Amino acid sequence: MTTQRWILVFIFSLASDTCRTFGSGIVQPFKGESYYVRSDCPFTLTSFTVNRGEYSVTIRRGRNGLLVQVEIIINKVMTLLQNGHVVVQNKSVSLPYDHTYQHIVKYGIYTKLRSSLLPFTVTWHNVDGGINSLWVTLESELSTDMCGLCGKQNLAGHRHELIRDSQLHDLRCKTRDPVLQKNHVCSQFFRKTKSCLQDNNSHFHQLCRDNIFGFENSHEVFCPFFQEVASQCNQSRINRFWRRLTRCEKPSCPGDLIYEKKGPAFIPSCSNPDPAPFYQELTETCVCPRDKVFNNHAIGHHCIPESSCSCEFAGKSYGNGEIRSSKCQSCTCHGGKWRCSENLCHRKCVIEGQFVTTFDGKQYVLPRKCLYVASKGPNWMITIQFNQKGLSLRKVMVHLSKELFVFKNSKVVFEGKPSSCLAIQNESTRPVVYISKFSYLLKSSCSSTHPTSPMTRSKVFVAIATVTPQMTSPPTAGSLRTQLNHSLCRGVWVIVTGTYPATAPTVKMNKEAQCWV
Repeated sequence: MTTQRWILVFIFSLASDTCRTFGSGIVQPFKGESYYVRSDCPFTLTSFTVNRGEYSVTIRRGRNGLLVQVEIIINKVMTLLQNGHVVVQNKSVSLPYDHTYQHIVKYGIYTKLRSSLLPFTVTWHNVDGGINSLWVTLESELSTDMCGLCGKQNLAGHRHELIRDSQLHDLRCKTRDPVLQKNHVCSQFFRKTKSCLQDNNSHFHQLCRDNIFGFENSHEVFCPFFQEVASQCNQSRINRFWRRLTRCEKPSCPGDLIYEKKGPAFIPSCSNPDPAPFYQELTETCVCPRDKVFNNHAIGHHCIPESSCSCEFAGKSYGNGEIRSSKCQSCTCHGGKWRCSENLCHRKCVIEGQFVTTFDGKQYVLPRKCLYVASKGPNWMITIQFNQKGLSLRKVMVHLSKELFVFKNSKVVFEGKPSSCLAIQNESTRPVVYISKFSYLLKSSCSSTHPTSPMTRSKVFVAIATVTPQMTSPPTAGSLRTQLNHSLCRGVWVIVTGTYPATAPTVKMNKEAQCWV
Protein backbone atom coordinates (compact mmCIF):
# COMPACT_ATOMS: atom_id res chain seq x y z
CA MET A 1 0.00 0.00 0.00
CA THR A 2 1.46 3.36 -1.00
CA THR A 3 1.67 6.32 1.31
CA GLN A 4 0.17 8.66 -1.27
CA ARG A 5 -2.63 10.69 0.27
CA TRP A 6 -5.83 11.21 -1.60
CA ILE A 7 -7.11 14.64 -0.76
CA LEU A 8 -10.42 16.16 -1.72
CA VAL A 9 -11.25 19.76 -1.13
CA PHE A 10 -14.28 21.71 -0.05
CA ILE A 11 -14.83 24.97 1.72
CA PHE A 12 -16.67 25.61 4.97
CA SER A 13 -17.38 29.18 6.01
CA LEU A 14 -15.95 28.74 9.49
CA ALA A 15 -14.29 31.42 11.59
CA SER A 16 -10.54 31.43 11.07
CA ASP A 17 -9.85 30.73 14.74
CA THR A 18 -11.47 27.27 14.80
CA CYS A 19 -9.99 24.04 13.48
CA ARG A 20 -12.09 20.87 13.42
CA THR A 21 -11.56 17.22 12.74
CA PHE A 22 -14.42 14.72 12.64
CA GLY A 23 -15.72 11.62 10.93
CA SER A 24 -13.07 9.23 9.68
CA GLY A 25 -10.56 11.90 8.65
CA ILE A 26 -12.06 15.28 7.77
CA VAL A 27 -9.95 18.30 8.74
CA GLN A 28 -11.11 21.91 8.61
CA PRO A 29 -7.97 24.06 9.15
CA PHE A 30 -7.90 27.49 10.73
CA LYS A 31 -7.73 29.06 7.29
CA GLY A 32 -8.12 27.77 3.77
CA GLU A 33 -9.55 24.65 2.18
CA SER A 34 -10.80 21.66 4.10
CA TYR A 35 -9.59 18.19 3.21
CA TYR A 36 -9.79 14.49 3.99
CA VAL A 37 -7.10 11.94 4.84
CA ARG A 38 -7.58 8.34 5.94
CA SER A 39 -4.85 7.07 8.24
CA ASP A 40 -4.27 5.33 11.54
CA CYS A 41 -0.95 7.19 11.93
CA PRO A 42 -0.39 9.80 14.64
CA PHE A 43 -0.58 13.42 13.45
CA THR A 44 0.09 16.79 14.97
CA LEU A 45 -3.23 18.61 14.78
CA THR A 46 -1.73 21.90 15.93
CA SER A 47 1.46 23.01 17.65
CA PHE A 48 2.82 26.44 18.58
CA THR A 49 4.94 28.28 21.15
CA VAL A 50 3.95 31.38 23.15
CA ASN A 51 6.25 33.04 25.70
CA ARG A 52 8.49 29.95 25.67
CA GLY A 53 5.51 27.77 26.59
CA GLU A 54 4.78 24.87 24.25
CA TYR A 55 1.21 23.99 23.24
CA SER A 56 0.20 21.08 21.03
CA VAL A 57 -2.62 18.68 20.17
CA THR A 58 -1.69 15.28 18.71
CA ILE A 59 -4.29 12.83 17.38
CA ARG A 60 -4.44 9.22 16.23
CA ARG A 61 -7.38 7.40 14.66
CA GLY A 62 -8.11 3.73 15.06
CA ARG A 63 -9.22 1.35 12.36
CA ASN A 64 -12.81 2.16 13.31
CA GLY A 65 -12.23 5.69 11.94
CA LEU A 66 -12.65 7.35 15.33
CA LEU A 67 -10.03 9.21 17.32
CA VAL A 68 -8.70 6.66 19.79
CA GLN A 69 -5.94 8.80 21.31
CA VAL A 70 -5.53 12.55 21.77
CA GLU A 71 -2.60 14.18 23.55
CA ILE A 72 -2.91 17.81 24.65
CA ILE A 73 0.18 19.56 26.01
CA ILE A 74 -0.11 22.93 27.74
CA ASN A 75 3.17 24.28 29.06
CA LYS A 76 4.63 20.78 29.67
CA VAL A 77 1.42 19.46 31.30
CA MET A 78 0.16 16.51 29.25
CA THR A 79 -3.50 15.51 29.10
CA LEU A 80 -4.35 12.18 27.44
CA LEU A 81 -7.83 11.35 26.09
CA GLN A 82 -8.23 7.61 25.63
CA ASN A 83 -10.95 4.99 26.16
CA GLY A 84 -13.35 7.64 27.45
CA HIS A 85 -10.96 8.67 30.22
CA VAL A 86 -9.12 11.92 30.91
CA VAL A 87 -5.58 11.37 32.19
CA VAL A 88 -3.49 14.33 33.39
CA GLN A 89 0.19 13.74 34.06
CA ASN A 90 -0.38 9.95 34.07
CA LYS A 91 -3.25 10.18 36.59
CA SER A 92 -6.90 9.60 35.71
CA VAL A 93 -9.04 12.56 36.79
CA SER A 94 -12.76 13.14 37.28
CA LEU A 95 -14.66 16.18 36.05
CA PRO A 96 -14.79 19.04 36.68
CA TYR A 97 -11.01 19.22 36.96
CA ASP A 98 -9.07 22.36 37.89
CA HIS A 99 -5.34 22.75 37.41
CA THR A 100 -2.98 25.71 37.50
CA TYR A 101 -2.72 25.70 33.71
CA GLN A 102 -6.06 24.26 32.59
CA HIS A 103 -9.68 23.51 33.46
CA ILE A 104 -11.68 20.55 32.11
CA VAL A 105 -15.48 20.46 32.37
CA LYS A 106 -18.53 18.79 30.88
CA TYR A 107 -19.93 21.19 28.31
CA GLY A 108 -23.38 20.09 27.22
CA ILE A 109 -22.95 16.73 25.48
CA TYR A 110 -19.28 17.63 24.94
CA THR A 111 -16.20 17.94 27.11
CA LYS A 112 -14.11 21.12 27.06
CA LEU A 113 -10.52 21.82 28.11
CA ARG A 114 -9.70 25.50 28.56
CA SER A 115 -6.19 26.81 29.09
CA SER A 116 -5.84 29.32 31.93
CA LEU A 117 -2.70 30.74 30.31
CA LEU A 118 -3.99 31.47 26.80
CA PRO A 119 -7.36 31.90 25.03
CA PHE A 120 -7.04 28.30 23.83
CA THR A 121 -9.71 25.58 24.14
CA VAL A 122 -10.12 21.99 22.98
CA THR A 123 -13.64 20.52 22.78
CA TRP A 124 -14.56 16.93 21.95
CA HIS A 125 -17.47 14.48 21.78
CA ASN A 126 -17.06 11.00 23.24
CA VAL A 127 -18.90 8.04 21.69
CA ASP A 128 -18.55 4.30 22.02
CA GLY A 129 -15.16 3.41 20.57
CA GLY A 130 -13.52 6.85 20.69
CA ILE A 131 -14.05 10.50 19.80
CA ASN A 132 -15.98 11.36 16.64
CA SER A 133 -15.61 15.15 16.73
CA LEU A 134 -12.91 17.46 18.10
CA TRP A 135 -12.15 21.12 17.58
CA VAL A 136 -9.52 23.60 18.68
CA THR A 137 -10.44 27.25 19.22
CA LEU A 138 -8.02 30.17 19.46
CA GLU A 139 -9.81 33.34 20.53
CA SER A 140 -7.03 35.63 19.34
CA GLU A 141 -4.06 35.48 17.00
CA LEU A 142 -1.32 33.84 19.04
CA SER A 143 1.60 32.68 16.97
CA THR A 144 3.08 32.63 13.48
CA ASP A 145 5.16 29.49 14.00
CA MET A 146 2.11 27.20 14.05
CA CYS A 147 2.29 23.81 12.38
CA GLY A 148 0.07 20.75 12.11
CA LEU A 149 -2.99 19.69 10.14
CA CYS A 150 -4.79 22.86 11.27
CA GLY A 151 -2.22 25.05 9.55
CA LYS A 152 -1.73 28.70 10.50
CA GLN A 153 -4.35 31.16 11.70
CA ASN A 154 -3.69 33.85 9.11
CA LEU A 155 -2.25 31.92 6.17
CA ALA A 156 -3.79 29.09 4.15
CA GLY A 157 -1.45 26.14 3.79
CA HIS A 158 -1.10 23.65 0.94
CA ARG A 159 -2.97 20.48 1.84
CA HIS A 160 -0.21 18.11 0.67
CA GLU A 161 2.38 19.94 2.75
CA LEU A 162 0.13 20.08 5.82
CA ILE A 163 -0.32 16.31 5.83
CA ARG A 164 3.29 15.52 4.97
CA ASP A 165 4.72 17.79 7.66
CA SER A 166 2.19 16.78 10.33
CA GLN A 167 2.52 12.99 10.23
CA LEU A 168 4.55 11.56 13.10
CA HIS A 169 6.88 8.64 12.49
CA ASP A 170 5.33 5.23 13.20
CA LEU A 171 6.29 2.15 11.17
CA ARG A 172 3.20 0.24 12.28
CA CYS A 173 0.63 2.63 10.79
CA LYS A 174 -0.69 3.13 7.27
CA THR A 175 -2.10 5.98 5.23
CA ARG A 176 -4.56 4.53 2.71
CA ASP A 177 -5.73 5.62 -0.70
CA PRO A 178 -9.50 6.14 -0.94
CA VAL A 179 -11.64 3.87 -3.05
CA LEU A 180 -13.81 5.66 -5.59
CA GLN A 181 -17.23 4.23 -4.95
CA LYS A 182 -20.71 5.68 -5.03
CA ASN A 183 -22.85 5.84 -1.93
CA HIS A 184 -26.64 5.94 -2.09
CA VAL A 185 -27.11 7.99 1.10
CA CYS A 186 -24.57 10.61 0.01
CA SER A 187 -26.22 10.90 -3.41
CA GLN A 188 -29.69 11.40 -1.93
CA PHE A 189 -28.46 13.89 0.65
CA PHE A 190 -26.59 16.13 -1.78
CA ARG A 191 -29.39 16.17 -4.32
CA LYS A 192 -31.29 18.19 -1.72
CA THR A 193 -28.46 20.58 -0.82
CA LYS A 194 -27.70 22.14 -4.21
CA SER A 195 -29.51 25.39 -3.45
CA CYS A 196 -27.49 25.80 -0.27
CA LEU A 197 -24.03 24.59 -1.29
CA GLN A 198 -24.24 25.67 -4.93
CA ASP A 199 -20.79 25.36 -6.58
CA ASN A 200 -19.33 23.50 -3.60
CA ASN A 201 -21.96 20.76 -3.71
CA SER A 202 -19.79 18.33 -5.71
CA HIS A 203 -16.86 18.81 -3.32
CA PHE A 204 -19.05 18.01 -0.34
CA HIS A 205 -20.48 15.03 -2.17
CA GLN A 206 -17.04 13.56 -2.90
CA LEU A 207 -15.94 14.16 0.67
CA CYS A 208 -19.05 12.35 1.91
CA ARG A 209 -18.17 9.26 -0.14
CA ASP A 210 -14.59 9.20 1.15
CA ASN A 211 -15.68 9.67 4.74
CA ILE A 212 -18.33 6.96 4.69
CA PHE A 213 -16.55 4.26 2.65
CA GLY A 214 -15.91 1.23 4.82
CA PHE A 215 -17.97 2.73 7.64
CA GLU A 216 -21.44 2.45 6.09
CA ASN A 217 -22.83 0.98 9.31
CA SER A 218 -21.00 3.35 11.67
CA HIS A 219 -23.29 6.22 12.59
CA GLU A 220 -20.55 7.56 14.87
CA VAL A 221 -18.41 8.18 11.76
CA PHE A 222 -20.79 9.56 9.13
CA CYS A 223 -23.39 11.37 11.26
CA PRO A 224 -21.04 14.20 12.38
CA PHE A 225 -20.40 15.01 8.71
CA PHE A 226 -24.07 15.26 7.78
CA GLN A 227 -24.75 17.30 10.90
CA GLU A 228 -21.93 19.71 10.03
CA VAL A 229 -23.29 20.29 6.51
CA ALA A 230 -26.82 20.77 7.85
CA SER A 231 -25.63 23.29 10.44
CA GLN A 232 -23.64 25.21 7.79
CA CYS A 233 -26.67 25.41 5.49
CA ASN A 234 -28.93 26.27 8.43
CA GLN A 235 -32.08 25.84 6.36
CA SER A 236 -35.25 24.59 7.99
CA ARG A 237 -35.98 22.31 5.01
CA ILE A 238 -32.63 20.52 5.42
CA ASN A 239 -32.97 20.38 9.19
CA ARG A 240 -36.29 18.58 8.79
CA PHE A 241 -35.12 15.78 6.52
CA TRP A 242 -31.44 15.05 7.15
CA ARG A 243 -31.79 12.84 10.24
CA ARG A 244 -34.58 10.80 8.67
CA LEU A 245 -32.70 10.39 5.38
CA THR A 246 -29.36 9.44 6.96
CA ARG A 247 -30.90 7.53 9.89
CA CYS A 248 -28.82 9.62 12.29
CA GLU A 249 -30.68 9.64 15.59
CA LYS A 250 -30.55 12.50 18.05
CA PRO A 251 -27.94 11.97 20.77
CA SER A 252 -29.32 9.94 23.65
CA CYS A 253 -29.21 11.30 27.18
CA PRO A 254 -28.72 9.19 30.31
CA GLY A 255 -31.27 8.81 33.09
CA ASP A 256 -33.91 11.52 33.38
CA LEU A 257 -32.11 13.97 31.09
CA ILE A 258 -33.64 15.16 27.81
CA TYR A 259 -31.75 16.17 24.63
CA GLU A 260 -31.88 19.78 23.43
CA LYS A 261 -30.26 20.96 20.20
CA LYS A 262 -29.55 24.38 21.72
CA GLY A 263 -29.55 24.55 25.47
CA PRO A 264 -27.37 25.65 28.39
CA ALA A 265 -23.85 24.25 28.42
CA PHE A 266 -24.07 24.07 32.23
CA ILE A 267 -27.47 22.90 33.43
CA PRO A 268 -28.98 23.83 36.82
CA SER A 269 -27.97 21.36 39.52
CA CYS A 270 -28.30 20.93 43.26
CA SER A 271 -24.87 22.51 43.70
CA ASN A 272 -25.60 25.36 41.29
CA PRO A 273 -29.36 25.76 40.71
CA ASP A 274 -28.98 29.17 39.04
CA PRO A 275 -25.87 29.25 36.81
CA ALA A 276 -24.67 32.78 36.17
CA PRO A 277 -25.47 34.29 32.74
CA PHE A 278 -21.77 33.98 31.90
CA TYR A 279 -22.20 30.21 31.85
CA GLN A 280 -25.35 30.23 29.74
CA GLU A 281 -23.64 29.46 26.44
CA LEU A 282 -25.90 27.51 24.10
CA THR A 283 -24.84 24.16 22.69
CA GLU A 284 -26.13 20.62 22.22
CA THR A 285 -26.94 19.45 25.69
CA CYS A 286 -28.94 17.20 27.99
CA VAL A 287 -31.28 19.01 30.38
CA CYS A 288 -33.71 18.17 33.16
CA PRO A 289 -37.47 18.46 32.72
CA ARG A 290 -38.98 21.80 33.64
CA ASP A 291 -38.96 22.78 37.35
CA LYS A 292 -36.33 20.16 38.19
CA VAL A 293 -32.56 20.29 38.68
CA PHE A 294 -29.82 17.74 38.16
CA ASN A 295 -29.05 15.81 41.35
CA ASN A 296 -25.26 15.87 41.22
CA HIS A 297 -25.04 14.71 44.84
CA ALA A 298 -26.26 11.20 43.98
CA ILE A 299 -25.05 8.40 41.73
CA GLY A 300 -26.75 8.29 38.35
CA HIS A 301 -28.41 10.95 36.21
CA HIS A 302 -31.56 11.90 38.06
CA CYS A 303 -33.58 15.11 38.15
CA ILE A 304 -35.40 16.22 41.30
CA PRO A 305 -37.16 19.36 42.59
CA GLU A 306 -34.67 21.83 43.99
CA SER A 307 -36.40 21.65 47.38
CA SER A 308 -35.43 17.95 47.61
CA CYS A 309 -31.70 18.49 47.07
CA SER A 310 -29.26 17.22 49.67
CA CYS A 311 -26.22 19.15 50.90
CA GLU A 312 -22.56 18.21 51.13
CA PHE A 313 -19.90 19.05 53.68
CA ALA A 314 -16.42 17.57 54.10
CA GLY A 315 -17.24 14.75 51.68
CA LYS A 316 -20.42 13.73 53.53
CA SER A 317 -23.97 14.05 52.21
CA TYR A 318 -26.79 15.44 54.35
CA GLY A 319 -30.45 15.03 53.47
CA ASN A 320 -32.91 17.89 53.28
CA GLY A 321 -33.62 19.03 56.86
CA GLU A 322 -30.56 17.36 58.41
CA ILE A 323 -28.42 19.37 60.84
CA ARG A 324 -24.66 19.41 61.31
CA SER A 325 -23.05 21.11 64.29
CA SER A 326 -19.60 22.23 65.34
CA LYS A 327 -18.20 24.22 68.24
CA CYS A 328 -18.60 27.39 66.18
CA GLN A 329 -22.05 27.06 64.60
CA SER A 330 -24.88 24.78 63.51
CA CYS A 331 -26.19 24.44 59.95
CA THR A 332 -29.40 22.99 58.49
CA CYS A 333 -29.68 21.61 54.96
CA HIS A 334 -32.50 23.36 53.12
CA GLY A 335 -33.07 22.56 49.46
CA GLY A 336 -29.40 21.92 48.72
CA LYS A 337 -28.20 25.00 50.58
CA TRP A 338 -26.87 25.36 54.10
CA ARG A 339 -28.61 27.73 56.48
CA CYS A 340 -26.19 28.42 59.31
CA SER A 341 -26.24 30.21 62.62
CA GLU A 342 -23.72 32.93 63.38
CA ASN A 343 -20.13 31.70 63.31
CA LEU A 344 -18.75 32.28 66.80
CA CYS A 345 -15.19 31.42 65.85
CA HIS A 346 -12.94 34.14 64.49
CA ARG A 347 -10.90 33.65 61.35
CA LYS A 348 -7.49 35.24 61.30
CA CYS A 349 -5.00 36.32 58.70
CA VAL A 350 -1.47 36.08 60.10
CA ILE A 351 1.57 37.95 58.78
CA GLU A 352 4.82 36.83 60.42
CA GLY A 353 7.80 38.48 58.83
CA GLN A 354 7.35 37.72 55.13
CA PHE A 355 5.29 34.59 55.89
CA VAL A 356 1.53 34.97 55.32
CA THR A 357 -1.31 32.67 56.38
CA THR A 358 -4.59 33.73 54.75
CA PHE A 359 -8.08 33.70 56.26
CA ASP A 360 -8.73 30.30 54.64
CA GLY A 361 -5.46 28.78 55.86
CA LYS A 362 -3.30 29.04 52.74
CA GLN A 363 0.35 29.97 53.26
CA TYR A 364 2.81 31.82 51.05
CA VAL A 365 5.89 34.07 51.25
CA LEU A 366 5.92 37.72 50.20
CA PRO A 367 8.48 38.19 47.40
CA ARG A 368 9.79 41.63 48.37
CA LYS A 369 10.03 44.05 51.28
CA CYS A 370 7.47 46.55 50.04
CA LEU A 371 4.31 48.33 51.13
CA TYR A 372 1.39 45.86 51.01
CA VAL A 373 -2.35 45.99 51.58
CA ALA A 374 -2.95 43.30 54.20
CA SER A 375 -6.75 43.49 54.18
CA LYS A 376 -9.50 45.93 53.25
CA GLY A 377 -13.23 46.40 53.42
CA PRO A 378 -15.83 48.97 52.29
CA ASN A 379 -14.61 51.66 54.72
CA TRP A 380 -11.40 50.32 56.22
CA MET A 381 -7.97 49.16 55.09
CA ILE A 382 -4.84 47.78 56.75
CA THR A 383 -1.45 48.34 55.12
CA ILE A 384 1.94 47.05 56.25
CA GLN A 385 5.43 48.27 55.44
CA PHE A 386 8.61 46.21 55.87
CA ASN A 387 12.02 47.22 57.15
CA GLN A 388 14.58 47.13 54.36
CA LYS A 389 17.31 45.77 56.65
CA GLY A 390 15.52 42.85 58.25
CA LEU A 391 12.52 40.49 58.09
CA SER A 392 10.37 42.71 60.28
CA LEU A 393 7.55 45.17 59.86
CA ARG A 394 8.45 48.85 60.00
CA LYS A 395 4.90 50.04 60.59
CA VAL A 396 1.25 49.04 60.38
CA MET A 397 -1.40 51.54 59.24
CA VAL A 398 -5.10 51.09 59.94
CA HIS A 399 -7.41 53.30 57.87
CA LEU A 400 -10.84 53.34 59.54
CA SER A 401 -13.27 55.54 57.60
CA LYS A 402 -11.49 58.91 57.66
CA GLU A 403 -9.31 58.05 60.66
CA LEU A 404 -5.76 56.72 60.55
CA PHE A 405 -4.02 54.65 63.24
CA VAL A 406 -0.28 54.08 62.76
CA PHE A 407 1.55 51.40 64.78
CA LYS A 408 5.28 52.15 64.66
CA ASN A 409 8.26 51.82 67.00
CA SER A 410 6.04 50.47 69.79
CA LYS A 411 3.80 53.52 69.58
CA VAL A 412 0.30 54.21 68.35
CA VAL A 413 -0.20 57.43 66.40
CA PHE A 414 -3.77 58.67 65.89
CA GLU A 415 -4.52 61.73 63.75
CA GLY A 416 -0.79 62.45 63.63
CA LYS A 417 -0.42 62.49 67.42
CA PRO A 418 0.72 59.75 69.84
CA SER A 419 -2.32 58.09 71.43
CA SER A 420 -2.51 57.19 75.11
CA CYS A 421 -5.59 55.07 74.66
CA LEU A 422 -3.58 51.97 73.95
CA ALA A 423 -0.40 51.16 75.82
CA ILE A 424 2.43 49.17 74.25
CA GLN A 425 5.15 47.36 76.16
CA ASN A 426 8.48 48.43 74.71
CA GLU A 427 10.02 44.97 74.51
CA SER A 428 10.24 44.47 70.76
CA THR A 429 9.96 46.35 67.51
CA ARG A 430 9.40 43.20 65.44
CA PRO A 431 5.65 42.90 65.06
CA VAL A 432 3.53 40.00 63.98
CA VAL A 433 0.18 41.14 62.57
CA TYR A 434 -2.96 39.20 63.42
CA ILE A 435 -6.05 40.24 61.50
CA SER A 436 -9.23 38.73 62.92
CA LYS A 437 -12.03 38.46 60.35
CA PHE A 438 -14.93 39.25 62.65
CA SER A 439 -17.29 42.21 62.71
CA TYR A 440 -17.62 43.93 66.06
CA LEU A 441 -18.22 47.39 67.50
CA LEU A 442 -15.11 49.31 68.49
CA LYS A 443 -15.57 51.71 71.41
CA SER A 444 -12.84 53.46 73.35
CA SER A 445 -12.63 56.58 75.49
CA CYS A 446 -9.68 58.68 76.65
CA SER A 447 -11.69 61.31 78.47
CA SER A 448 -11.20 61.48 82.24
CA THR A 449 -14.19 63.78 82.70
CA HIS A 450 -16.54 61.81 80.45
CA PRO A 451 -15.23 58.24 80.50
CA THR A 452 -18.40 56.80 79.01
CA SER A 453 -18.50 59.02 75.93
CA PRO A 454 -17.07 57.08 73.00
CA MET A 455 -14.30 58.63 70.93
CA THR A 456 -14.84 56.21 68.04
CA ARG A 457 -17.78 54.01 67.30
CA SER A 458 -17.21 51.94 64.16
CA LYS A 459 -17.62 48.41 62.86
CA VAL A 460 -14.21 46.89 62.21
CA PHE A 461 -12.87 43.48 61.29
CA VAL A 462 -9.41 43.50 62.77
CA ALA A 463 -7.33 42.95 65.87
CA ILE A 464 -3.60 43.66 65.73
CA ALA A 465 -0.86 42.32 67.98
CA THR A 466 2.93 42.27 68.12
CA VAL A 467 4.91 39.39 69.56
CA THR A 468 8.56 38.48 70.00
CA PRO A 469 10.86 36.86 69.05
CA GLN A 470 10.55 37.38 65.32
CA MET A 471 9.35 34.25 63.52
CA THR A 472 11.34 32.83 60.61
CA SER A 473 8.64 30.31 59.70
CA PRO A 474 4.90 30.01 60.35
CA PRO A 475 4.09 28.75 63.89
CA THR A 476 2.48 25.39 64.43
CA ALA A 477 -1.13 24.88 65.40
CA GLY A 478 -1.80 25.48 69.06
CA SER A 479 0.97 28.09 69.39
CA LEU A 480 0.54 31.73 70.27
CA ARG A 481 -1.59 32.21 67.17
CA THR A 482 -4.29 30.04 68.72
CA GLN A 483 -3.78 31.34 72.26
CA LEU A 484 -4.03 34.93 71.14
CA ASN A 485 -7.62 34.43 70.09
CA HIS A 486 -8.57 33.76 73.71
CA SER A 487 -6.51 36.57 75.20
CA LEU A 488 -7.70 39.51 73.13
CA CYS A 489 -10.62 41.48 74.42
CA ARG A 490 -13.23 41.69 71.68
CA GLY A 491 -13.91 45.23 70.61
CA VAL A 492 -10.58 46.91 71.30
CA TRP A 493 -7.31 47.43 69.50
CA VAL A 494 -4.59 45.71 71.51
CA ILE A 495 -0.82 45.48 71.16
CA VAL A 496 0.56 42.37 72.89
CA THR A 497 4.24 41.69 73.58
CA GLY A 498 6.21 38.90 75.15
CA THR A 499 7.93 35.65 74.29
CA TYR A 500 6.24 32.39 73.31
CA PRO A 501 5.24 31.04 76.73
CA ALA A 502 3.34 27.87 77.45
CA THR A 503 0.35 29.96 78.44
CA ALA A 504 -1.24 32.89 76.70
CA PRO A 505 0.45 36.27 77.22
CA THR A 506 -1.09 38.90 79.42
CA VAL A 507 -2.84 41.73 77.65
CA LYS A 508 -1.85 45.08 79.17
CA MET A 509 -4.06 48.06 78.51
CA ASN A 510 -3.95 51.69 79.54
CA LYS A 511 -6.20 52.19 82.54
CA GLU A 512 -8.18 54.85 80.65
CA ALA A 513 -8.99 52.53 77.76
CA GLN A 514 -12.33 50.79 77.99
CA CYS A 515 -13.57 47.66 76.23
CA TRP A 516 -17.15 46.76 75.48
CA VAL A 517 -17.90 43.17 74.47
